[in-house]
Amino acid sequence: MGLLVLIAAVVLLFTARYPKPLYALVVGIDRWSLRVAAYAALMTDAYPPFRLDQGGTDPGSVPARPAPAAPPVPAR
Repeated sequence: MGLLVLIAAVVLLFTARYPKPLYALVVGIDRWSLRVAAYAALMTDAYPPFRLDQGGTDPGSVPARPAPAAPPVPAR
């Protein structure tokens, strides 16, 4: 992980842009390692999947419902 971040820092230094595929890889590895740490620390019973999740919605999560519309204000 440290090597990938170092490579990203060097690329960022010379191009002033963070490569999107490298960012997605770093985020995916970081998410997976946090899931493994949570499983190892007995915080969850769900075993982490062997896939690289590179963002978006968290697998297994339920999206929040939209907020209900406000009641209309009566005209005077």
